[in-house]
Amino acid sequence: MLMVQPLAWSTTDAVAGEWSWALSHDGQSVDSHGQDAAALLPHDAVVVLVLPVCAASWHRVVVPKINAARLRQALDGLLEDRLLADPASLHLALEPGWQATQPAWALACDKTLLLAHLSTLQAAGRAVSRIVPDLPPQPTPLQHALVCNGQPWLVNTGPLGVFSEPLGDMPAALTAPDGVPRLAEPACAALAEVATGQTFAVDTTAQRLMRSAQHPWNAAQFDLRLSANARRGQRLRDGWMQLVHAPAWRATRWGLAVLLASAVAGLNALAWQEHQQLQAKQQLAKSLLTQTFPSVTLVLDAPRQMQRELANLQRASGQLGNGDVEQLLALFSGLSQDSIGLSAIHFTASEVRLTLTQTTDASVTALRQGLQAQGWQGEYAAPVLTLTPGATRAARP
Repeated sequence: MLMVQPLAWSTTDAVAGEWSWALSHDGQSVDSHGQDAAALLPHDAVVVLVLPVCAASWHRVVVPKINAARLRQALDGLLEDRLLADPASLHLALEPGWQATQPAWALACDKTLLLAHLSTLQAAGRAVSRIVPDLPPQPTPLQHALVCNGQPWLVNTGPLGVFSEPLGDMPAALTAPDGVPRLAEPACAALAEVATGQTFAVDTTAQRLMRSAQHPWNAAQFDLRLSANARRGQRLRDGWMQLVHAPAWRATRWGLAVLLASAVAGLNALAWQEHQQLQAKQQLAKSLLTQTFPSVTLVLDAPRQMQRELANLQRASGQLGNGDVEQLLALFSGLSQDSIGLSAIHFTASEVRLTLTQTTDASVTALRQGLQAQGWQGEYAAPVLTLTPGATRAARP
Protein backbone atom coordinates (compact mmCIF):
# COMPACT_ATOMS: atom_id res chain seq x y z
CA MET A 1 0.00 0.00 0.00
CA LEU A 2 1.35 3.41 -1.05
CA MET A 3 0.22 6.41 1.03
CA VAL A 4 0.79 9.86 -0.50
CA GLN A 5 0.20 13.44 0.67
CA PRO A 6 1.06 16.66 -1.19
CA LEU A 7 3.53 18.93 0.59
CA ALA A 8 1.57 21.95 -0.66
CA TRP A 9 -2.19 22.08 -1.15
CA SER A 10 -2.44 24.48 -4.10
CA THR A 11 -3.27 24.34 -7.80
CA THR A 12 0.26 25.34 -8.80
CA ASP A 13 1.93 22.64 -6.75
CA ALA A 14 -0.57 19.94 -7.73
CA VAL A 15 1.47 19.17 -10.85
CA ALA A 16 5.00 20.32 -10.09
CA GLY A 17 5.06 19.92 -6.30
CA GLU A 18 6.51 17.12 -4.23
CA TRP A 19 4.70 14.46 -2.25
CA SER A 20 5.36 12.83 1.08
CA TRP A 21 4.97 9.07 0.74
CA ALA A 22 5.10 5.92 2.83
CA LEU A 23 5.07 2.34 1.58
CA SER A 24 3.71 -0.63 3.55
CA HIS A 25 3.44 -4.27 2.50
CA ASP A 26 1.05 -5.27 5.30
CA GLY A 27 -0.91 -2.11 6.08
CA GLN A 28 0.41 -2.13 9.67
CA SER A 29 3.99 -0.84 9.54
CA VAL A 30 6.03 1.45 7.28
CA ASP A 31 8.63 -0.25 5.11
CA SER A 32 10.04 2.85 3.40
CA HIS A 33 9.20 6.54 3.04
CA GLY A 34 10.41 9.74 1.43
CA GLN A 35 9.55 12.85 -0.60
CA ASP A 36 9.43 12.82 -4.39
CA ALA A 37 7.67 14.24 -7.42
CA ALA A 38 4.59 12.35 -8.56
CA ALA A 39 6.43 10.64 -11.43
CA LEU A 40 9.08 9.30 -9.03
CA LEU A 41 6.73 7.84 -6.43
CA PRO A 42 7.00 4.06 -5.84
CA HIS A 43 4.54 1.80 -7.61
CA ASP A 44 1.93 -0.20 -5.72
CA ALA A 45 -1.46 -1.72 -6.54
CA VAL A 46 -3.09 0.28 -3.72
CA VAL A 47 -2.62 4.07 -3.61
CA VAL A 48 -4.16 6.03 -0.74
CA LEU A 49 -4.37 9.82 -0.96
CA VAL A 50 -4.19 11.39 2.51
CA LEU A 51 -5.81 14.85 2.58
CA PRO A 52 -3.70 17.36 4.55
CA VAL A 53 -5.16 18.73 7.79
CA CYS A 54 -5.22 22.25 6.38
CA ALA A 55 -7.19 21.08 3.32
CA ALA A 56 -10.28 19.86 5.19
CA SER A 57 -12.91 21.42 7.40
CA TRP A 58 -15.21 19.46 9.69
CA HIS A 59 -18.89 19.95 10.41
CA ARG A 60 -21.32 18.08 12.64
CA VAL A 61 -24.66 17.40 10.89
CA VAL A 62 -27.75 15.31 11.46
CA VAL A 63 -28.04 13.24 8.29
CA PRO A 64 -31.58 13.57 6.92
CA LYS A 65 -33.62 10.53 5.99
CA ILE A 66 -33.76 11.11 2.28
CA ASN A 67 -33.19 9.39 -1.04
CA ALA A 68 -29.49 8.77 -1.68
CA ALA A 69 -29.64 10.67 -4.97
CA ARG A 70 -30.74 13.82 -3.10
CA LEU A 71 -28.45 13.49 -0.09
CA ARG A 72 -25.68 15.68 -1.50
CA GLN A 73 -28.19 18.45 -2.24
CA ALA A 74 -29.55 18.15 1.29
CA LEU A 75 -26.03 18.46 2.76
CA ASP A 76 -25.47 21.62 0.70
CA GLY A 77 -28.51 23.14 2.37
CA LEU A 78 -27.44 22.05 5.85
CA LEU A 79 -23.90 23.42 5.48
CA GLU A 80 -24.58 26.54 3.42
CA ASP A 81 -24.45 28.91 6.42
CA ARG A 82 -21.32 27.25 7.90
CA LEU A 83 -19.09 27.21 4.83
CA LEU A 84 -16.92 30.08 3.65
CA ALA A 85 -17.31 29.03 0.01
CA ASP A 86 -20.14 28.04 -2.30
CA PRO A 87 -21.06 24.40 -1.49
CA ALA A 88 -21.03 23.62 -5.22
CA SER A 89 -17.28 24.37 -5.30
CA LEU A 90 -16.56 21.95 -2.45
CA HIS A 91 -16.30 18.23 -2.20
CA LEU A 92 -18.28 16.71 0.68
CA ALA A 93 -18.05 13.31 2.35
CA LEU A 94 -19.68 11.66 5.37
CA GLU A 95 -17.91 9.63 8.00
CA PRO A 96 -17.98 5.80 7.72
CA GLY A 97 -21.03 4.09 9.21
CA TRP A 98 -23.26 7.17 9.23
CA GLN A 99 -26.97 6.60 9.77
CA ALA A 100 -29.98 8.63 8.74
CA THR A 101 -31.46 10.87 11.46
CA GLN A 102 -28.22 10.48 13.49
CA PRO A 103 -25.38 13.02 13.97
CA ALA A 104 -22.33 12.45 11.78
CA TRP A 105 -19.16 14.25 10.79
CA ALA A 106 -19.05 15.79 7.32
CA LEU A 107 -15.77 16.63 5.59
CA ALA A 108 -15.50 19.56 3.18
CA CYS A 109 -12.54 20.37 0.92
CA ASP A 110 -11.86 22.34 -2.25
CA LYS A 111 -13.07 20.21 -5.15
CA THR A 112 -10.85 21.90 -7.76
CA LEU A 113 -7.69 21.26 -5.77
CA LEU A 114 -8.72 17.69 -4.99
CA LEU A 115 -9.39 16.91 -8.66
CA ALA A 116 -6.08 18.52 -9.65
CA HIS A 117 -4.11 16.29 -7.30
CA LEU A 118 -6.06 13.18 -8.35
CA SER A 119 -5.34 13.98 -12.01
CA THR A 120 -1.63 14.43 -11.27
CA LEU A 121 -1.42 11.01 -9.65
CA GLN A 122 -3.46 9.46 -12.46
CA ALA A 123 -1.15 10.93 -15.10
CA ALA A 124 1.87 9.59 -13.19
CA GLY A 125 0.43 6.07 -13.24
CA ARG A 126 -0.50 6.08 -9.54
CA ALA A 127 -4.29 5.94 -9.74
CA VAL A 128 -5.83 6.54 -6.33
CA SER A 129 -7.74 3.65 -4.73
CA ARG A 130 -8.98 5.52 -1.64
CA ILE A 131 -9.09 9.03 -0.19
CA VAL A 132 -8.69 9.45 3.57
CA PRO A 133 -8.41 12.56 5.77
CA ASP A 134 -5.36 13.25 7.92
CA LEU A 135 -6.27 13.41 11.65
CA PRO A 136 -10.08 13.16 11.41
CA PRO A 137 -12.33 13.47 14.49
CA GLN A 138 -11.92 10.42 16.70
CA PRO A 139 -13.14 9.14 20.09
CA THR A 140 -9.72 9.54 21.77
CA PRO A 141 -8.27 13.09 22.00
CA LEU A 142 -4.88 13.70 20.40
CA GLN A 143 -2.66 16.77 20.05
CA HIS A 144 -0.32 16.91 17.11
CA ALA A 145 2.28 19.39 15.88
CA LEU A 146 2.96 19.12 12.16
CA VAL A 147 3.95 21.04 9.05
CA CYS A 148 1.16 21.78 6.56
CA ASN A 149 1.65 23.93 3.46
CA GLY A 150 5.13 24.78 4.70
CA GLN A 151 3.90 26.20 8.03
CA PRO A 152 3.93 24.56 11.50
CA TRP A 153 0.49 23.90 12.98
CA LEU A 154 -0.87 22.67 16.28
CA VAL A 155 -3.86 20.36 15.79
CA ASN A 156 -6.26 19.00 18.42
CA THR A 157 -8.50 16.17 17.31
CA GLY A 158 -11.07 14.27 19.34
CA PRO A 159 -14.79 13.57 19.75
CA LEU A 160 -15.61 17.31 19.54
CA GLY A 161 -13.95 17.76 16.16
CA VAL A 162 -10.66 19.08 14.75
CA PHE A 163 -9.21 22.40 15.92
CA SER A 164 -5.96 23.87 14.60
CA GLU A 165 -3.87 27.04 14.85
CA PRO A 166 -0.51 28.15 13.44
CA LEU A 167 2.47 27.65 15.73
CA GLY A 168 4.48 30.80 16.33
CA ASP A 169 6.42 32.68 18.93
CA MET A 170 3.32 33.36 21.05
CA PRO A 171 1.95 30.73 23.47
CA ALA A 172 -0.55 28.40 21.81
CA ALA A 173 -4.21 29.13 22.41
CA LEU A 174 -5.13 25.48 22.05
CA THR A 175 -4.56 23.45 25.20
CA ALA A 176 -5.08 19.78 25.90
CA PRO A 177 -5.77 18.10 29.24
CA ASP A 178 -3.05 16.15 30.98
CA GLY A 179 -2.79 12.57 29.76
CA VAL A 180 -3.68 13.42 26.16
CA PRO A 181 -1.05 11.95 23.78
CA ARG A 182 1.10 14.67 22.21
CA LEU A 183 2.97 13.91 19.00
CA ALA A 184 5.12 16.18 16.87
CA GLU A 185 7.03 15.97 13.64
CA PRO A 186 10.78 16.44 14.16
CA ALA A 187 10.72 19.76 12.23
CA CYS A 188 8.39 21.43 14.73
CA ALA A 189 8.75 19.41 17.94
CA ALA A 190 10.88 22.05 19.73
CA LEU A 191 8.57 24.88 18.65
CA ALA A 192 5.51 22.98 19.90
CA GLU A 193 7.09 22.34 23.29
CA VAL A 194 7.98 26.03 23.69
CA ALA A 195 4.51 27.17 22.62
CA THR A 196 2.61 24.75 24.88
CA GLY A 197 5.03 24.10 27.70
CA GLN A 198 4.42 20.38 27.21
CA THR A 199 6.59 17.48 26.08
CA PHE A 200 5.86 15.98 22.65
CA ALA A 201 6.85 12.52 21.46
CA VAL A 202 8.51 12.50 18.04
CA ASP A 203 6.17 11.24 15.31
CA THR A 204 7.21 11.10 11.66
CA THR A 205 5.04 12.01 8.70
CA ALA A 206 5.25 8.40 7.47
CA GLN A 207 3.88 7.07 10.77
CA ARG A 208 1.00 9.55 10.65
CA LEU A 209 0.18 8.61 7.05
CA MET A 210 0.13 4.97 8.11
CA ARG A 211 -2.36 5.67 10.91
CA SER A 212 -4.55 7.76 8.60
CA ALA A 213 -4.69 4.95 6.02
CA GLN A 214 -5.76 2.51 8.75
CA HIS A 215 -8.95 4.49 9.36
CA PRO A 216 -12.04 3.09 7.56
CA TRP A 217 -12.56 6.43 5.84
CA ASN A 218 -13.05 6.79 2.09
CA ALA A 219 -13.89 10.34 1.04
CA ALA A 220 -14.55 9.35 -2.59
CA GLN A 221 -18.30 9.87 -2.30
CA PHE A 222 -21.25 11.40 -4.18
CA ASP A 223 -20.05 12.74 -7.57
CA LEU A 224 -16.43 11.78 -6.84
CA ARG A 225 -16.53 8.01 -6.95
CA LEU A 226 -13.70 5.72 -7.90
CA SER A 227 -14.46 2.86 -10.31
CA ALA A 228 -16.52 -0.04 -8.99
CA ASN A 229 -13.68 -2.48 -9.74
CA ALA A 230 -11.24 -0.29 -7.82
CA ARG A 231 -13.56 -0.12 -4.82
CA ARG A 232 -14.17 -3.86 -4.80
CA GLY A 233 -10.48 -4.61 -5.20
CA GLN A 234 -9.64 -2.15 -2.45
CA ARG A 235 -12.14 -3.75 -0.04
CA LEU A 236 -10.78 -7.21 -0.77
CA ARG A 237 -7.17 -6.11 -0.33
CA ASP A 238 -7.96 -4.20 2.87
CA GLY A 239 -9.86 -7.16 4.28
CA TRP A 240 -7.04 -9.55 3.44
CA MET A 241 -4.36 -7.33 4.99
CA GLN A 242 -6.48 -6.88 8.11
CA LEU A 243 -6.96 -10.63 8.46
CA VAL A 244 -3.30 -11.46 7.86
CA HIS A 245 -1.56 -8.62 9.70
CA ALA A 246 -3.88 -6.60 11.99
CA PRO A 247 -3.36 -7.16 15.76
CA ALA A 248 -7.15 -7.27 16.27
CA TRP A 249 -7.29 -10.46 14.18
CA ARG A 250 -4.41 -12.19 15.98
CA ALA A 251 -6.73 -14.50 17.94
CA THR A 252 -8.56 -15.42 14.73
CA ARG A 253 -5.26 -16.21 12.98
CA TRP A 254 -4.20 -18.43 15.90
CA GLY A 255 -7.57 -20.17 15.82
CA LEU A 256 -7.30 -20.82 12.08
CA ALA A 257 -3.75 -22.10 12.53
CA VAL A 258 -4.85 -24.50 15.30
CA LEU A 259 -7.80 -25.65 13.18
CA LEU A 260 -5.54 -26.26 10.18
CA ALA A 261 -3.00 -28.12 12.31
CA SER A 262 -5.79 -30.29 13.77
CA ALA A 263 -7.11 -31.05 10.31
CA VAL A 264 -3.64 -32.01 9.05
CA ALA A 265 -3.03 -34.17 12.12
CA GLY A 266 -6.40 -35.87 11.63
CA LEU A 267 -5.66 -36.57 7.96
CA ASN A 268 -2.24 -37.96 8.85
CA ALA A 269 -3.78 -40.21 11.50
CA LEU A 270 -6.41 -41.44 9.03
CA ALA A 271 -3.76 -42.09 6.37
CA TRP A 272 -1.65 -44.00 8.92
CA GLN A 273 -4.67 -46.09 9.92
CA GLU A 274 -5.48 -46.87 6.27
CA HIS A 275 -1.85 -47.81 5.67
CA GLN A 276 -1.85 -50.15 8.66
CA GLN A 277 -5.06 -51.84 7.46
CA LEU A 278 -3.62 -52.27 3.97
CA GLN A 279 -0.44 -53.79 5.36
CA ALA A 280 -2.50 -56.17 7.52
CA LYS A 281 -4.47 -57.32 4.45
CA GLN A 282 -1.28 -57.80 2.44
CA GLN A 283 0.28 -59.80 5.26
CA LEU A 284 -2.87 -61.94 5.51
CA ALA A 285 -2.73 -62.65 1.77
CA LYS A 286 0.94 -63.64 2.05
CA SER A 287 0.25 -65.94 5.00
CA LEU A 288 -2.66 -67.57 3.18
CA LEU A 289 -0.48 -68.17 0.12
CA THR A 290 2.45 -69.69 2.03
CA GLN A 291 0.17 -71.83 4.23
CA THR A 292 -1.85 -73.13 1.27
CA PHE A 293 1.16 -73.65 -1.01
CA PRO A 294 4.26 -74.34 1.14
CA SER A 295 6.35 -74.65 -2.01
CA VAL A 296 6.10 -70.87 -2.53
CA THR A 297 8.96 -69.37 -0.52
CA LEU A 298 9.22 -65.92 -2.11
CA VAL A 299 6.05 -63.82 -2.18
CA LEU A 300 6.08 -60.93 -4.65
CA ASP A 301 2.45 -60.65 -5.76
CA ALA A 302 0.28 -62.84 -3.57
CA PRO A 303 -3.01 -62.69 -5.60
CA ARG A 304 -1.28 -63.41 -8.90
CA GLN A 305 0.89 -66.17 -7.44
CA MET A 306 -2.22 -67.73 -5.79
CA GLN A 307 -4.02 -67.69 -9.13
CA ARG A 308 -1.06 -69.33 -10.87
CA GLU A 309 -0.74 -72.07 -8.22
CA LEU A 310 -4.48 -72.81 -8.46
CA ALA A 311 -4.20 -73.06 -12.24
CA ASN A 312 -1.31 -75.51 -11.85
CA LEU A 313 -3.41 -77.64 -9.46
CA GLN A 314 -6.30 -77.64 -11.92
CA ARG A 315 -4.06 -78.78 -14.75
CA ALA A 316 -2.42 -81.45 -12.56
CA SER A 317 -5.85 -82.83 -11.65
CA GLY A 318 -7.07 -82.76 -15.26
CA GLN A 319 -9.49 -79.86 -14.79
CA LEU A 320 -9.79 -77.06 -17.25
CA GLY A 321 -8.57 -73.66 -16.07
CA ASN A 322 -9.51 -70.17 -17.13
CA GLY A 323 -6.42 -69.93 -19.29
CA ASP A 324 -6.92 -73.23 -21.14
CA VAL A 325 -7.70 -73.18 -24.84
CA GLU A 326 -10.70 -75.48 -24.36
CA GLN A 327 -12.36 -72.91 -22.06
CA LEU A 328 -11.54 -70.17 -24.54
CA LEU A 329 -13.06 -72.04 -27.47
CA ALA A 330 -16.21 -72.72 -25.49
CA LEU A 331 -16.50 -69.02 -24.68
CA PHE A 332 -15.77 -68.10 -28.30
CA SER A 333 -18.48 -70.43 -29.56
CA GLY A 334 -21.04 -68.96 -27.18
CA LEU A 335 -20.15 -65.33 -27.85
CA SER A 336 -19.69 -65.40 -31.62
CA GLN A 337 -22.83 -67.48 -32.32
CA ASP A 338 -21.36 -68.45 -35.72
CA SER A 339 -21.36 -64.76 -36.84
CA ILE A 340 -17.54 -64.83 -36.76
CA GLY A 341 -15.52 -67.54 -38.45
CA LEU A 342 -12.29 -69.07 -37.09
CA SER A 343 -9.63 -70.22 -39.56
CA ALA A 344 -6.57 -70.78 -37.31
CA ILE A 345 -5.56 -71.06 -33.65
CA HIS A 346 -2.07 -70.48 -32.29
CA PHE A 347 -1.76 -71.40 -28.60
CA THR A 348 1.21 -70.72 -26.30
CA ALA A 349 1.60 -70.68 -22.53
CA SER A 350 1.23 -66.90 -22.43
CA GLU A 351 -1.26 -66.07 -25.20
CA VAL A 352 -3.71 -67.37 -27.81
CA ARG A 353 -3.93 -65.95 -31.34
CA LEU A 354 -7.16 -66.51 -33.25
CA THR A 355 -7.33 -65.83 -36.98
CA LEU A 356 -10.91 -64.61 -37.62
CA THR A 357 -13.05 -64.55 -40.75
CA GLN A 358 -16.42 -62.99 -41.62
CA THR A 359 -15.88 -60.16 -39.15
CA THR A 360 -17.29 -56.68 -38.75
CA ASP A 361 -16.15 -53.95 -36.38
CA ALA A 362 -19.27 -54.33 -34.28
CA SER A 363 -18.96 -58.14 -34.03
CA VAL A 364 -15.27 -58.01 -33.05
CA THR A 365 -15.97 -55.31 -30.43
CA ALA A 366 -18.77 -57.36 -28.91
CA LEU A 367 -16.57 -60.48 -28.90
CA ARG A 368 -13.70 -58.66 -27.16
CA GLN A 369 -16.03 -57.21 -24.52
CA GLY A 370 -17.54 -60.60 -23.83
CA LEU A 371 -14.15 -62.29 -23.51
CA GLN A 372 -12.87 -59.47 -21.30
CA ALA A 373 -15.78 -59.98 -18.93
CA GLN A 374 -14.61 -63.60 -18.57
CA GLY A 375 -11.00 -62.67 -17.84
CA TRP A 376 -9.42 -62.58 -21.34
CA GLN A 377 -7.66 -59.41 -22.52
CA GLY A 378 -7.65 -59.00 -26.28
CA GLU A 379 -5.92 -56.90 -28.96
CA TYR A 380 -7.24 -57.04 -32.51
CA ALA A 381 -5.09 -56.46 -35.60
CA ALA A 382 -7.14 -57.77 -38.50
CA PRO A 383 -7.55 -60.62 -38.98
CA VAL A 384 -5.75 -61.82 -35.79
CA LEU A 385 -7.24 -61.46 -32.30
CA THR A 386 -4.51 -61.89 -29.65
CA LEU A 387 -5.79 -62.95 -26.21
CA THR A 388 -4.02 -63.20 -22.86
CA PRO A 389 -5.59 -64.70 -19.75
CA GLY A 390 -6.25 -62.31 -16.84
CA ALA A 391 -8.22 -62.19 -13.60
CA THR A 392 -11.77 -63.50 -14.01
CA ARG A 393 -14.41 -60.97 -13.06
CA ALA A 394 -17.06 -61.89 -10.57
CA ALA A 395 -20.29 -62.83 -12.22
CA ARG A 396 -23.06 -60.25 -11.94
CA PRO A 397 -26.24 -61.26 -10.13
